[in-house]
Amino acid sequence: MTARKNEISAVKRYKKRTPFAEVMHRFVRNKGALLGLLIILTLIVLAILSDFMYDYETEIIGNNITERFIKPCKEHIFGTDNLGRDLFKRVIYGARASLPVGFVAVIVSLILGMITGACAGYFGGKVENAIMRFMDIFSAVPAILMAIALVAVMGTSMFSLMVALGVSSMPIFAKVTRASVLSVRNQEFVESAKAVGLTNAEIIFKHIIPNCLSPIIVQASMRMGSAIISASSLSFLGLGVPAPMPEWGSLLSAGRSYIRDYSYMTLFPGLAIVITVIAFNMIGDGLRDAMDPKLKK
Repeated sequence: MTARKNEISAVKRYKKRTPFAEVMHRFVRNKGALLGLLIILTLIVLAILSDFMYDYETEIIGNNITERFIKPCKEHIFGTDNLGRDLFKRVIYGARASLPVGFVAVIVSLILGMITGACAGYFGGKVENAIMRFMDIFSAVPAILMAIALVAVMGTSMFSLMVALGVSSMPIFAKVTRASVLSVRNQEFVESAKAVGLTNAEIIFKHIIPNCLSPIIVQASMRMGSAIISASSLSFLGLGVPAPMPEWGSLLSAGRSYIRDYSYMTLFPGLAIVITVIAFNMIGDGLRDAMDPKLKK
């Protein structure tokens, strides 16, 4: 009898939740996703506070030759680099470049891909063929190569890096959005919107896209890690965030010349990239599980 009452009580609590509340309820029960979220929030807080904790001119880019190549110790937990700069401070400050580049690049590719994919899925026919064939051609070029070409054209800057990474990742979101739109474009609420005289733009942005957000949000969260890796790769090649501002990829590039004797110079920036990417993937897995209708029961 008690078990039956508990079951009824649980059903009532489930019915009172909004769809968003139900997704969040399942998300917070995923310990891996919560750990990933905690890691990302910690990095964001440290990145914001680093501008107040450290002096950029003296502690981040300034030289201190007397403290060159100090291995990790109590005073310098990540050690110092070839110019005597504290590596821990530079890794923390580097998050101010790596995280914004990843966020903005995903937002750019999300907006462009969502608009083109929604138009392709909604209109179909020749419009769909033209858009998707263009995306296929675009996808034939490796994303990192496309980003290198765009950065070379626009010049080396953080803005160029964001735009280049965003444009090169656009086909992924276009294909995901198109597939989601195809599954809802013939449903009753779309037919009703057409019957009351709404324009195609209103139907797409007010009715169709809001009902296709689940896979798009999951894809965006998982692409964040890939964007950070791509940004670090371009910075490693000297095409990313311009010196002397520290960025995880440029820190790796600076430390590779000393990797034989001072491996910590590449170890800690590399760990920062790995931990951040894993954290975003954990968040993406948690969102996918929380938004999957098959797992609601």
